[in-house]
Parts: sequence; structure tokens; C-alpha cells
Amino acid sequence: MSRIALGLVGYNHFIRSYPLGPELKARLDAQQWRHQVDIREMNWGPVAIVQDFQASKVAYDRIVLIAAVQRGGEIGAVRCRQWIGGELDVMDIQNRMFEAVTGIISLDNLLVIGTHFKIWPQELVVIEVELPNDTVGTMILEEYESQRNLESALAVGEASMGPDNRKILDRIMACVQPAVDDGAAGMSDLPLLSAEDLSPLADVCHNQLIRDCGLPTPN
Repeated sequence: MSRIALGLVGYNHFIRSYPLGPELKARLDAQQWRHQVDIREMNWGPVAIVQDFQASKVAYDRIVLIAAVQRGGEIGAVRCRQWIGGELDVMDIQNRMFEAVTGIISLDNLLVIGTHFKIWPQELVVIEVELPNDTVGTMILEEYESQRNLESALAVGEASMGPDNRKILDRIMACVQPAVDDGAAGMSDLPLLSAEDLSPLADVCHNQLIRDCGLPTPN
């Protein structure tokens, strides 16, 4: 029996209607697996996650990560890919570390930093859910606006999952079972995810640091 880590990157246990929220966790907890599966809530920055893996000393045969990403695809689309790393530019690693220590939750930064510190086993499958970066904030505001004038309103975050997000959840679960039980070998024509496919970092925080320190702006 293999030992598998199933990581929920950006998991939010406060918003019940969020596809990467409590209902997903409940369904994963109830799932019957063929292997020993450690479900890990990764709702903090990449550096802390990498340090947690280093401290655990557990040797995983396979890791499966579920995460929301914004890569310009159709909202709600779910895809599985196998992380293969690739050539990582030293400055790109440094810049992703710079962003990671701020606590920003990012699948791409986690993949790069985890590869740099050699925490990943040979097989790492990523389940990407295409969602806007502001999805959680938008959902909270929508719940607040819809409930603030109701006398018997639920607490914000307690609204049930709508049909669109339930479809996303079903798509996630359809990917998770073969990814955990069989891995890349059991998933036909699994696309590859390399360093070249990752989204570039935003320049906002780096440019702000340069301005705050009074450094010359690079050309």
C-alpha cells in the first residue's frame, strides 16, 4: 500500500459554498481509498507548507494537489496535469520566494519552491480549478448583500452551495479518485505541467519595494 498526500491548496473552511471548501473536505474524508491518504489543508503560504513537509519526514509515494488557478481558461474548468518541473531560473525562484514570504497562497509558487527544496516525490499530480483570484471575496460580499436585510439571515459563509459550484465540486471529485488511487500511470494521456506553463508573477510588490527603498528603477 502506497502513502499519498492529498493537499488542498487555498482551502477555505469558512465559506460553505466555495468549491474548495468544507463540502469538498467532507467528501474527501468520506472517500474510500486504496492507499493510505493524508489529507492536508494547505491554507497558508508556500514557504510554511514546504517547511511543514520538511519537518514531517514522511516519504510520500505520490502527492496530489488541488488548487484554484487563474490561467485565462473557462471559469469552472477542472484539469489534471502532472508536474514535471523543468529549468528554473535562479531569479524566478528568488522572486517567487520573495512573494511567498508575504503569505500569499499560490500553487505556482508552491510548485517552484517545493521543487527547489526537493520535497516532491517523483510523482506529483495537480488538479487545477479555473477560478478568478477574487472568488472568495466576491462570494462573501454577495452573501452579505443578499442577507443583510433579512431578519433570519444565516451567518456569512453558511449559504449552501449553488448548482454551478456543485458541478465544479463534482468535476474535482471525478479527478481526485484516479489521481490518488492510480496516479499518472492510471490516467490516460495525462497532460504535463512544467515551469514554462506557470503564470508570471505580478510586478506590484517588487516595484513597491524598489520605490520604498529609493532604489533606481531597472530599465
